[in-house]
Amino acid sequence: MDKSADEIFGKTDAPILWNLSLLSFIIAGVTGFCYRLGMTGGAPFNLSMINIRHAHSHLMFFGWAVPMPLYFLFDCLKERAHHNKGIIKLMKYSIVVSLLLGLTAYPFFLLYGYRPVSIGSAALPVSAMLAGLVMVSWYCFMFGYFKIRHVLDGDPKQLWVDGAIAMLLVCSLGAWGVAVMQAISPANQLLTKAMTHFFLSTFTEGWVVLILVAIIISQLERKKIKWPLPPNLLLALILLGAPLTFPYGIPESLLSSPLLMIARIGGAVAATSLLLILTGIVKSINLKNSIWIWPIGLLGFKALMQLTASILPTGFWLSDHGLRILYLHVLLLGALTLTIAATLNEKANIPKPHFKLFVGAVVSVLASLVLLSRFWPMALSGSWIYETVASVAILPVLAAINLWFRMLKKKSEKAYARHS
Repeated sequence: MDKSADEIFGKTDAPILWNLSLLSFIIAGVTGFCYRLGMTGGAPFNLSMINIRHAHSHLMFFGWAVPMPLYFLFDCLKERAHHNKGIIKLMKYSIVVSLLLGLTAYPFFLLYGYRPVSIGSAALPVSAMLAGLVMVSWYCFMFGYFKIRHVLDGDPKQLWVDGAIAMLLVCSLGAWGVAVMQAISPANQLLTKAMTHFFLSTFTEGWVVLILVAIIISQLERKKIKWPLPPNLLLALILLGAPLTFPYGIPESLLSSPLLMIARIGGAVAATSLLLILTGIVKSINLKNSIWIWPIGLLGFKALMQLTASILPTGFWLSDHGLRILYLHVLLLGALTLTIAATLNEKANIPKPHFKLFVGAVVSVLASLVLLSRFWPMALSGSWIYETVASVAILPVLAAINLWFRMLKKKSEKAYARHS
């Protein structure tokens, strides 16, 4: 067991976990491409469009948006807490298990969604059960982190990591709440919708945003950041605002004025705080010719979109599903994916032009999603829009395959150099 774990977490240019996580991204990306293809005239292989969407989003969460950031955190901790071997093993196995469970859950989400699967005489909700086990593995990592978090004392990213881990814990509680709501099937649909979007908003606006801030800060080589406000206050504003944004995803017909006001306040508070955080980061480093300008820029664009939505009349954006899809992709495909890609690019020492290919692919997809929003004039709409969006959706997959190939090539070159 230790040998396999060492292979996964060994000091190589391309650990096996990177490969598995990139594989998850590629599979999820192909699934997203199939979903867009389905919008042009029927889902591939007669699959349910809803199930395709669930499989895409869950694999992106379970196989990409959590394991890779946790690995980057683990990579930092293991160097400083080498004497806590038991905790280190627990943390590294928890990442591996969560990733493997996410990959295992994928076909069940794709074929059945949340529906029970007939196994013998029983009907079991396998996808939900596997998703629950993924979160249990998150808890194992969290337990290990809080046992050894003291090794980060004095590290400028510790505050943001603490906040990110807290948000991951809170959003997982929301996911358990979704399972409870589905089991009891309450007459009030608002409860189920609210719990679902509480999980999503806390995950995206809390965990994703804060762990990205932590990763970006870790690239600053301990430079002192000139914060416009005390960092504890900036973190507190996101911890407060992120969970309050859950009403944004609820259908307009189910929303009340108080819920809309809660979403506006939460969105404005979280977005303002993030803009101030990014302002402090940008003022403290030189981004000229840096690959980090892209994830930082897209994170800032996401904050501007959120702040604008908190101010504008709800009629402009609440019923615009395409605009919400664009917003989520700016954060998840844009800021998150390019942050991970930039980190992998630097760890594997891959030439910058290959990262720029990834940037071009991501920006192309984001630009294509504008066609599905009300920003695009109705007079220019047509079936060609869905065909264009579907065609462009495959580009990040090709960019990820190119990055994967380059990482494997670097590893092969290093192995050859050692043995020659």
